[in-house]
Amino acid sequence: MIENLIWDFDGSLFNTYPAMVRLFRQALLRKGYVASENEILSLMKDTLGKAVDFYLDRGVDYAFYKDFKKSEEELDPAEQPPFEGAREVCSIVVRNGGKNLIITHRSRKTAFKLLSYYEMTSLFSDIITRESGFKRKPDPDAFVSAIRNYRLNPRSTLSIGDRDLDVIAARDAGTKTCFFSQNGSRPTIRVDFTIDNLLQLEKIVSDDGHSSHV
Repeated sequence: MIENLIWDFDGSLFNTYPAMVRLFRQALLRKGYVASENEILSLMKDTLGKAVDFYLDRGVDYAFYKDFKKSEEELDPAEQPPFEGAREVCSIVVRNGGKNLIITHRSRKTAFKLLSYYEMTSLFSDIITRESGFKRKPDPDAFVSAIRNYRLNPRSTLSIGDRDLDVIAARDAGTKTCFFSQNGSRPTIRVDFTIDNLLQLEKIVSDDGHSSHV
């Protein structure tokens, strides 16, 4: 039985990448550099820092990144909604007496901006952000700390992410793992569950927790 969920934020809980990629590409264009959205997304899915470094190495002025961050902070939250089913699944967990937590590389300010706008803040027991000071995924430190602080049973805790590094960190902390597949993406490591719609989690959190691949 799955009692608790640990969420990645970008691309797992909230559909933020389309807007982020668009703003990133526009910032590059303003500096005269043309990049495809697919290239930017691929780099950004690894880490935003990797995407920035990639283009700095190609001679783009660092000011493009400041431009991007300013645009992102001013972005209307309506352009970065939660995925279908996110609120419903989190509500089920809370109703059943479990906990939802977020572990993200995103800043606390922008994470709370979206959570507040969509009135979802109260659904989460903790939101671990970049400012929390943990090593970046796939290091499991943030997961280990959350499990200890909230006395979670790893065997009844499921971690959801859309990248290998999300599920590697979760696996190494001892939780069950769920890969959120989009556009045909698949994990390169073994996971307990693979889903392509968050509503599929409803069955998992009310089921007996046996591994399956949807």
